[in-house]
This record gives sequence, structure tokens and C-alpha cells, in this order.
Amino acid sequence: MTQQNQPPQQAVATLPILNTLIDAFVIAYGNPPLLFRAALGGLLLLAATTMVALIVPANAFTLLLMLLAPCAAYTHFGVNWYRIVLLGPQGMVRPALRWDRRHWRFLALGLLIGAALLMLGAVITMIVPLSAALVALGLLYLAARLSFMFPAAAVEESYTLAFAWRHTQGQGGMRLTLLLLIAGLPLFLAVAYLASMLFAAVIGISLFDLAALQRGDGGLAEGGTPPEISPMAALSLKMVTEALTMAVMAVLYTIVALAFRTCTGWVPAGGDLPVRRGNNGPEDGGDRQG
Repeated sequence: MTQQNQPPQQAVATLPILNTLIDAFVIAYGNPPLLFRAALGGLLLLAATTMVALIVPANAFTLLLMLLAPCAAYTHFGVNWYRIVLLGPQGMVRPALRWDRRHWRFLALGLLIGAALLMLGAVITMIVPLSAALVALGLLYLAARLSFMFPAAAVEESYTLAFAWRHTQGQGGMRLTLLLLIAGLPLFLAVAYLASMLFAAVIGISLFDLAALQRGDGGLAEGGTPPEISPMAALSLKMVTEALTMAVMAVLYTIVALAFRTCTGWVPAGGDLPVRRGNNGPEDGGDRQG
């Protein structure tokens, strides 16, 4: 995308896999205080809604709250982090809990695209005898092809699904899918393992045993019952897990932001890119333009 805010008709550069992957980890984890400040608003939102759900008896309202709160929290974090990657630390939305049209646009895109992909996946599994892994991979590819909508929304660019599809066509879509898979899969597995270990340390029973008890398959001594979990312990486990998940999402958001900048030639309105190490910043090729 040029400084005149006119998106090119096709991708303007090839997405380098290794350099983008390295840059994504450097940017996401190179400044932990900045990452925490970007995630703070979303974490506060999750903490508040979790406390409401723990205090108020379960009902339709609390169920809806627990379904929508993560969407809003990761929207808030996503807008912040995309702006930080594309505009520099000064792009972070302030104050911490501010919510404006950028967030509404980002949230609406997430809900619409997410719902469409979930429905498509359900239809495919009913019609075609494919494994769940293959269906998930196909949906990841489609999500990658449409993902440029999110950094564009965060920085308030005029951008359409058609542009996103064209800018990720060919090498962009496949390479971006591969990058998200390579980075996301091991990180999410690590988060799942750490969360299960933390759960076992705090509660005294593994998640697998707890799931077995809920299914009625045993898992503890005969006649065992699920342990009582205090609200504070539940809140602590929830927030640590969400913080770890946001750390993973920071890498994935960064990959998409770097791919968006590379494939569209996007530069800020002022024409200056934030300084980054690696092949995705001005030190390695300057301001790309379409």
C-alpha cells in the first residue's frame, strides 16, 4: 500500500519465511514490558468478566458473557499489537481500556470470518470424508488468505476482502499459512502443557483426570469426586493461561502484520516505518511501495 493509501492490485514482494519467522519472535518477545502493556486492557477485561462469572450463579447471561469476553479481549489486544508492529510503540491505543471504532471493526471482522469458517468446516465434514486435521489445515489456509483485513482495520486503512485475497494469492497465502502453522502449533502445545502442569500443581489433579471424572470414566480412586476449586485459584489459573495465550497470539499477529506490510508495500501516512531488526524493516530494503 502506498503513501497515497491506494492498495496495489497484486502482492508487491515475496514473503521471506525464515526472516519473517525470526523477526516475529524478536518483535513479540524483545520487549516484554511493551507486550504486557499492549495486553493489559484485554487481561483486565477477562479478569473482570471471569470474576462476574465466578460470583454470579450460572445463567444465560454469564454464559453469553464468557463466550463474548474472550472475543472482545483478543480484539483489544489485537488492535494494540498490530498498531505497535506497524506504527511503533507510539501506535498503542491509550488509555488501556479505550474502545473505539477500530475495535468494533476488528471485532465484527473476527466474528463474521470466524463464523463463516466454522460453518464451512462443519459443512465440509458432513459432505466429504476428510480427517479433522485436513479440514483444520484448509480452514487455516482460508484464514491466512483473509487475515490482512485485521492489520488494515487496526491502522484504519480502507481495505477489502478482495484486496486481502489478491495480496495473499500464490506464494503469499501458502507461505503465510506455513508460517502460522510453524509458529503457532508448537507454541500452543507448549501453552497447553504449561497450563495442565499449573492446574495439577494448584488443584492437585490433572486436567486429564478431571475430564475423565466428568465423563464418568474414573481417573481418581474409586468413588472419587472432582476437587473443590476456590474462586481465587480459578481466577489465577484463568489469567495465567490467558496471558500465555496472548503471548502466543503476539507472534501470530506479528507474522500477519509483517506479511501485510511486505505483500502490500504498506507504509504509514508519514512514510516512516518503525525500526525493526531483520528483513521486514527499513534497514533491510527501506520503505516498500506498490
